[in-house]
Amino acid sequence: MEEEQKETIQAYREAIWNAMLGKLAAKGEKAMDEKEARKLLEQLTDDELADGILFNTPEDVADIVLV
Repeated sequence: MEEEQKETIQAYREAIWNAMLGKLAAKGEKAMDEKEARKLLEQLTDDELADGILFNTPEDVADIVLV
């Protein structure tokens, strides 16, 4: 994997993480804390993120991970 692609995937991963943190539970409370979001996000490999980066917004991925 090229360095530029790694940087793009890392930026995409961070955008997903921020989207995950921004999701609110039905009661208006944060759906999860930073540690929980990071743990879920770490389950996605760089290859999986590279495959979806052209088709899914960070918000889309956050929705999928949180379901």
